[in-house]
Amino acid sequence: MTFSQNLLKDLINSIAPISNKEFKELISIFSEKSLKKGSKPITFGETSNLILFVTKGLLREYTVNNNEEHTLWITGVGEAVLDPGSFMVGEPSKIEVEALVNSHIMYTTRQQLENVLFQIPAINAVAHVLYQKNLQDFREHMLLLKIWPTQKRQEILFEKKPHLLRKEVKLKHIASLLNVHPNSLSRIRNQRND
Repeated sequence: MTFSQNLLKDLINSIAPISNKEFKELISIFSEKSLKKGSKPITFGETSNLILFVTKGLLREYTVNNNEEHTLWITGVGEAVLDPGSFMVGEPSKIEVEALVNSHIMYTTRQQLENVLFQIPAINAVAHVLYQKNLQDFREHMLLLKIWPTQKRQEILFEKKPHLLRKEVKLKHIASLLNVHPNSLSRIRNQRND
């Protein structure tokens, strides 16, 4: 079994243990791919029926409005990313996913995943928990942006997603994720380092 497959198995077993036979069926629908820094496995305006599971590196999910990029999420090892509207109902993607560093992913299509979910109830239960976690993370991020001042947002974000402290994650991406100007975030960081 590859490192990536072991990572996926550990994630699944942390939610609900599945048999080796069930895992083999699940893993059979995934392919693996290396992504060079700057690669875009999901692009604006194209339909994407893919779910990407990050096994190495970082992926940034963003959109563009008035020629300005807005970072929506940064996905690290052991996390998954997809464009919900495109994945679930086939609409053109409203986001783009970019590798911030050389990365490695496992990926599958909606159709393949739905077939396995139908055939293996234990994996269906795992998928349900992962969907719930994704919704909860989204909700917490929205609350983070609405309730807390900038410095507290940064503290909470780094506590929950320590991989964002990596030097490869540009300040402008973190500032966009926190919905603050990069200069404000830089000033807060400098005050904390004094």
